[in-house]
Parts: sequence; structure tokens; C-alpha cells
Amino acid sequence: MLKVVVIEDEIMLRNGLLYTMPWEEWGCEVIGHADNGLSGLELIRRVRPDLVITDIKMPGLDGIEMIRRASGETDCEFILITGHGEFEYAKSAVDLGVQGYILKPIDDEEFQRTVRKTAGKIMEKRRIGRALTERPEAIVGQVERYVQPDAASHNRYLDLAIRFIHSHYRDNITLKDIADHLQISESYLTKIFRAKTSYSVVEYITQYRLKQAIELLMDANVKIYEIAEKVGYQDSRYFSTLFKKEMGLTPSEFRNYYLRQGMRPADQEACDA
Repeated sequence: MLKVVVIEDEIMLRNGLLYTMPWEEWGCEVIGHADNGLSGLELIRRVRPDLVITDIKMPGLDGIEMIRRASGETDCEFILITGHGEFEYAKSAVDLGVQGYILKPIDDEEFQRTVRKTAGKIMEKRRIGRALTERPEAIVGQVERYVQPDAASHNRYLDLAIRFIHSHYRDNITLKDIADHLQISESYLTKIFRAKTSYSVVEYITQYRLKQAIELLMDANVKIYEIAEKVGYQDSRYFSTLFKKEMGLTPSEFRNYYLRQGMRPADQEACDA
């Protein structure tokens, strides 16, 4: 259930939102309410809701200023309730990440659509967050094992194959290319990769390319199709499909999440070699 707080100074409207809306049907639970902006800000800081529904015009601290102060401290989403005369001012909150606007008098169907839509965005953000915390670390761990095989699994041909891949992953390299470069058979190269890493040569190439793609995705100025080409994929659609299969989300979702959080993958340098 998503945690919701309602901040509204008009008591009749506030009670209507609290007690007449089918919150459970929308996957939500109201965990608190306030009647002014200052109390609302304290409530947000204390209970850390997923969604805040707030009026724009309130005593002490208006809704937009409250959102501005809360935005730097919490990761919740906001829906603004506004009168017709306040709508132009309300639109200034777009840069603060407000997800929807509800005009007074409130239309129940419009309110439901806005809440459902915002709840869907919150759930999608959670899904992306789970995918990012689960998948990238697993891939980093796999690639680290390839790049730095332990002493027991040391093999000269394995080391040379890894170096070749690191130098040529941008090209359309194949198992045959690597085997020819090392002057060994494809079957022997496959055998030592399987024995030492539990992965095939092709699987290693794929995962190493994806790690390089993750690094490039941190630069918002580089297009997805350019990233695909830079890591050895001429077909950007195939690259995106492969990325989602391995990472659990598309390249764009991955980029948007990290840039929105103002962070980089903690393991970004694991594959630099």
C-alpha cells in the first residue's frame, strides 16, 4: 500500500478526501493529515509518505513553498489542489516534480484518475529501483570474476582472450575471431572459458559490453543509439532489448533513474581494465 498524507485547510474538503474516497481500492492508505503548510511540512518529514495531496493556498506556508522545502528532503510525489484563480501560479510547481493538478470544486472521477496515474508512476519507480539494486550488482560481480580470475583458475589463454575482448568489444567480434587471434581451436577456447568462469565467451562479451554501456548512460548527452554503436551493437533496438533482458529495465529507464537520483552506480569502475 502506498502511504498518503492530505494537507488541506478547508475542513469540509479535507474530511471529504479523508473519509469518502476509496483509498484501499487505489492501493493507498492515508497515514496522516494537516490543516496548514507548516504542519504539513513537519508531517512529511516525520512519516515520509509516498504521495502528498495538498492545497496550494493555506495559512502560514502555501502549498508550493511547502513542496519546495520538502522536495530536497524526501522522495515523495505531490498532487496539487487549486482554485481557478491560482492555476497559473500552480503551474510554476512543474519544476518541483508535481505530478498532477486538481481544480476546485473537485470532480471525483478526475481525482481518481490523477491519483491512480500518480500511484502507477510511484510503483514503476519502485520497480526500477528494485531492478537497479538487484541486477547491476550481479552483473558487476560476474564481470569482476572474468576480469580478475583467481590463482586457481589462472590460464594464459583465458587472460589473453579477456584482453582481446577488452580491446575489441566495440567491434563485431566472434568466438572465431578470438580463437584465431590466440591460434587455438574454438572448442578449446569455449572449454577453458566454461571451466574457469562458468560462462561462455559470448556471454562474457555481452556482459562486458553492458557494463561499458552503463558507464556511457551516465552522460545524458549521449544518445541511446550512439551508446549501442560504441559498445558493439549496430542495431539499437536489439541493444535495448538485450539490455532490458539482462538488467530488468530499458537503457532509458536506467539512465533516468540514476540521473533523477543524482547518483552513479556504486560499482561503475568494476570493469575498467
